[in-house]
Amino acid sequence: MFIYSSVYGIAKSKGMVLVVDTYDHIKTVFPNLHALSINSAFEFCYSSRVVYEKRACAYDIETVQFDNRKNTTLKAYLQSWKYFKEVEKEIRRQFVFKQKVQDKAQAIINNYTNEYIQHSNVSNNLQIIGVHIRRGDYLKPGKIAFGYKVATESYLYKAFKLFRSKFKNCLFLVFTAPNKVDINWRKDHIDGSDVMNVDAHERDVDMCALSKCNHTIITVGSFGWWSAWLNQGITIYYNDVVEPNTDLSRDFSEDMKDYFPPNWIGMQ
Repeated sequence: MFIYSSVYGIAKSKGMVLVVDTYDHIKTVFPNLHALSINSAFEFCYSSRVVYEKRACAYDIETVQFDNRKNTTLKAYLQSWKYFKEVEKEIRRQFVFKQKVQDKAQAIINNYTNEYIQHSNVSNNLQIIGVHIRRGDYLKPGKIAFGYKVATESYLYKAFKLFRSKFKNCLFLVFTAPNKVDINWRKDHIDGSDVMNVDAHERDVDMCALSKCNHTIITVGSFGWWSAWLNQGITIYYNDVVEPNTDLSRDFSEDMKDYFPPNWIGMQ
């Protein structure tokens, strides 16, 4: 999603056309993309001039300063909202899930909300906060050595507390990746009378459900990032995601504002 959005934004700014392969996975998730779809996209890319980025999670002006008269392939992660800030409305119109995915996601929210209301008798001005927890793969030795960190229990406590102080009635729907490490950690560390743990579904359904909540709390990873970006409510993010002086830290701008939008609330 980062790559598509950023390349789309760069192409628009340079008067170029974004090309994707007909069978690219992103087209199976979002059917309304405005890119030129061709069967031979991979062959096209291999025969074009290649441009590399310097940092994966920071805006790099040199990345976009290439000759727009030549076919170009961007070999990059392009994980900065700044690459597509001028086409944000267009991206939002393209990143619309299939109706069956939206229906399933809404049903999940409705089912958990209705269950909560029945047990709590709280329904007036109920604010639904989608929480995404990712830990498992970030705890692997290689990831840790590269610089990845995971969000702490104290961060989540502070994030929950902020929403509870801001709104009278909250319901926290907590999503995780479908692995035992994350599911067990959630069970052992996240609780409260206004907290409900959500069973894992297909990844597009879970992202869609998170985007349909009123607000979001995210931990680490691009799945949570995009869930929050699509949501457009208040987002709280973990701002201690990288170990200093590591290979990963050099992928970010010093203040990380190239990666995290300025209207999001960072905590640790």
